[in-house]
Amino acid sequence: MKKVIFITLSLLFAGSLYSQGYQWQTEVEKIDKEAFYKIDLQPKIVGKLNTQFSDIRIKDGTGKDVPYFIEKEPFSVTKRVFKEYDVVKKIRWRNGATVLVVENEHKDTINNIQLQIKNFDVRKHLELAGSDDYNNWYTIKEDYTFHSANGHHTTSEVKSLNFPYTDYKYYRIIIFDCFSLPINVMKIGYFDTYQEQGKFKKLEAPVLTRFDSTETKQTYIKVNFAAIPYFDKLTIKVDKPAYYYRNAKICFKHTDKKGRTYYEVEDYITLNSNSDFTIHFSDFQHKEFYIVIDNEDNPPLENVRVEAYQLNRYLITHLESGKNYKLVFENENIYTRPNYDINHFKYKIPDDIQLLTTGSITSIQYKTTKKVITSTLWMWGAIAVVALLLGYMSYKMITEMQNTKQDGNV
Repeated sequence: MKKVIFITLSLLFAGSLYSQGYQWQTEVEKIDKEAFYKIDLQPKIVGKLNTQFSDIRIKDGTGKDVPYFIEKEPFSVTKRVFKEYDVVKKIRWRNGATVLVVENEHKDTINNIQLQIKNFDVRKHLELAGSDDYNNWYTIKEDYTFHSANGHHTTSEVKSLNFPYTDYKYYRIIIFDCFSLPINVMKIGYFDTYQEQGKFKKLEAPVLTRFDSTETKQTYIKVNFAAIPYFDKLTIKVDKPAYYYRNAKICFKHTDKKGRTYYEVEDYITLNSNSDFTIHFSDFQHKEFYIVIDNEDNPPLENVRVEAYQLNRYLITHLESGKNYKLVFENENIYTRPNYDINHFKYKIPDDIQLLTTGSITSIQYKTTKKVITSTLWMWGAIAVVALLLGYMSYKMITEMQNTKQDGNV
């Protein structure tokens, strides 16, 4: 009897032993040299990950883990770029001063000029003037002083001339070298700052189910994605009418204990014909939500379309040539990201590393063959069998005790 109970309990908990493992895999593009690489994650991969994005691994041909870290494109980032000027003239005046004239060809509005100078350790005085015709010069700033140039671990340093915003076509820099030899100015330019927008991938179109209510004067649009969308940008487009202005809301549908339907508002929005509506989120995790549009006394909007976009995600890793690599992902038993040494060196990895793509996604078959025994009916059936066996054993013991007692009385 004990053996039967043991076998039943073993079957009951066997499911937890066999259910572990990754569900999907995809091959990584082959490489021809050892280096750092950026593996592009398609939305179909991202949609199968948990909310921590932790259940994904890079495997080599032997099945060993390859360290990585995940990087996501920012919505926007401020960047600085050095724009070099053409040096129109470089002369030395009789008093020993060095004169440099540069051309601001497009008459950009600037407030700084940068000089890349070979390292030096003397004091130099400078002044700056501007002109639009190269003949009439106007003072911008005087009494600049460079004390030295000592680039850290380099043979040059960038020195800055800052001044109020101007848009002259020509700038004249005078470096007074009366008491020493001239300094070596290698390049002249300026730093321009600009906003670089993050790169997005468009998700597969969701399924839209629409209902126009004449009673509430509202349009209800159910938006349903096949997987967790993790989108960062949502765009709503409308074809007709030509002019419209409607209040709306993005919300989630719920049912209370009494079976009544209500909507939890995520965000209030306004749809109007001036432009397509766009709203930003961060890894939106709901597969299903509703757009509720207030029509008031107007006819419902026609051909409402929804487009969702994910900011690009990458796995940054170091790969060796001559090896094959693949990604495995979606594992219900993994909750936290791996702790790799590469996380401590991410800022030393160049930004312009090669981008790798992945192939088609295929399922890992071992789980489907072993998952059968994790059926809920199986578990409840096993519990019922154990309960019946325990009840039978208890009944038998009580009966034997009563029979023994009666035999003793006789």
